[in-house]
Amino acid sequence: MTDPVRSTLVCPRAPTRRRWLVGMAGVLGSLLVGRETARAEAPPAVPPERILKNGDHIAIDGDPEALIRRAYDLGHQYEGKFGGCAQCTLAALQDTLPFVPKDKSLFRAACALDGGSTPVAVQNCGAFTGAAMILGYLTGRTRTEKGFTGGTDLSHRLTHRLYAHYKEHYGTVLCRDVRKGAGGDCPKVVGRSTRWAAEILLAEFGPRS
Repeated sequence: MTDPVRSTLVCPRAPTRRRWLVGMAGVLGSLLVGRETARAEAPPAVPPERILKNGDHIAIDGDPEALIRRAYDLGHQYEGKFGGCAQCTLAALQDTLPFVPKDKSLFRAACALDGGSTPVAVQNCGAFTGAAMILGYLTGRTRTEKGFTGGTDLSHRLTHRLYAHYKEHYGTVLCRDVRKGAGGDCPKVVGRSTRWAAEILLAEFGPRS
């Protein structure tokens, strides 16, 4: 049986040489186009994540107080329109603070965390959890082939500040009790949680006058 690849690549005798050359030009052109297409479709390089450390400060355009007000407004608006307190808190922080990456996977991961993640709402308020996810994302340890890298002290310290706000206003972070303390106004809970997280981050990492 004739090898189709070999018969295509071996130069024929003179009578059909012109057609062979035209055919080979088409084959090579297809290979080059395929290579360029693959190159064009390759995902862009992802810049390394910046993990914020103690003492880091970030230059921010705009008035920090305006950002804090925007955080509250977006959190309140998203919860009222879409529901899902954890995702709404997380999205509002992503859309407010320029140093919070708009990571779609992080947003999706928060989907099941609203309502205390249980049918009885006796676990953490989703707005608290969504804000804590952002705090941990920005300051937490990472994972490499060799294991876990970095510390957890800063993430815990900032999350404890967030808890202090909940404790002061609601006496708890449990979903059911937070709802009761807020009179069932979940958009307000999300707005407050988003604002508190923005205040914490800007106080810790914002520019110093």
